[in-house]
Amino acid sequence: MRLVISAVAAKEGGVVTYLMNLLRCLPPPESGDEFTVFVSPELAQRQTVLKSNVRLMPIRLSHASWWRRLWWDQITLRRYLHRERADVLFSTANFGMMFCPVRQVLLVRTTLYFSRLYLDRFMPLASLKERWVLRLRRWLCCQSMRQADVVMTPTQAMLDDLRRYVEVPAHKAIVNPYGVTPFAGNGATSRTTACVSPGPQEPPIQLLYVSLYSEYKNLGTLLKALPILNRNGSGRFLIKTTVVPTWGGAPPSATRETEIALSRRSDIAPWVLFLEPRDLPHALDLYRNADIFVFPSVIESFGHPMVEAMAHGLPVVAADTPVNREVLGPAAVYFSPFEPEDLARQVGRLIQDKELCTKLCAAGRERATTRFRWKDHVTRLMEAAKAGLFVGLALLQVSSALFMDQWFVR
Repeated sequence: MRLVISAVAAKEGGVVTYLMNLLRCLPPPESGDEFTVFVSPELAQRQTVLKSNVRLMPIRLSHASWWRRLWWDQITLRRYLHRERADVLFSTANFGMMFCPVRQVLLVRTTLYFSRLYLDRFMPLASLKERWVLRLRRWLCCQSMRQADVVMTPTQAMLDDLRRYVEVPAHKAIVNPYGVTPFAGNGATSRTTACVSPGPQEPPIQLLYVSLYSEYKNLGTLLKALPILNRNGSGRFLIKTTVVPTWGGAPPSATRETEIALSRRSDIAPWVLFLEPRDLPHALDLYRNADIFVFPSVIESFGHPMVEAMAHGLPVVAADTPVNREVLGPAAVYFSPFEPEDLARQVGRLIQDKELCTKLCAAGRERATTRFRWKDHVTRLMEAAKAGLFVGLALLQVSSALFMDQWFVR
């Protein structure tokens, strides 16, 4: 099978994590499969080890104008599929090819277009232009799903959300969870203070939040919980986070200035350490040295950091949303998404209940290693890509047999 992967939109965050692990786990040459992957030049340079049946095609489109990107998706890529006689197109970022000449698998990975919470709480704060852009993108995404042979989402909760806008029959829908990136170590945090209230001479408990800044990441709720945890200036808790509101790569946000001001308050600023967004190899040290992972994000399609935290044996406190519950299951405690008092209460539970904390750590490790494997994700992807090819071949054989029968009868 000749599979073409379109990943030109991958720039940062979970999209890059996904692509890196997809390339690592693609089937080997002996499978008979061949892969052509369109990526940005920056990501192509980072790939030093590739299987011989994987060919990277660098193309700079991540910051291209909409019409150039449209031309690429619908015209240039179509010509390539014809010329190279591809069998399947895997579109990795929400938008696919209309009237694709080959079987198409579409990964829908952005839930903002379909999330009721986002549309109700955050979109009214956006400009008129931003609202129209979102509607246009949602329309294009829905059209892409109608055209695709397979629509893939990383969670059932996300599939349920998008089905409110477009019909996706069961025979073309697949929920395919992502995996967790392998890391050195046995999965246990190196810290000894986890789930133990520190004494006066001990270092503060480290709360870790790894993600990229955006308004729906709900940083404000986490910051407001900090003075509650550090009552009377005790300084028992320290937040380390890569969710940086002053980060230059952050998208426009109606809540950004408010959260910047909040982060500078005298009862918050001394106990927050903002770290520049990092690639995973550097982020591993953050996980290893954390005590509790906090994930207040309210809108996710999957949430890679949650699975990474479980794999590292960290207890997790997460916002109570359908996606977060689907991914974390019994390996976390949950708080009402916009109530800092409840967030602080759940963190306090872990500090006071060592048995609960230990139970969450064990459940997280088990869940991460058994449910979220990149090889399993790629296996399900390949099965979905090939299923239609086998059906098409069978139909062709049946048609040929019927034609020969009719010819001989005549």
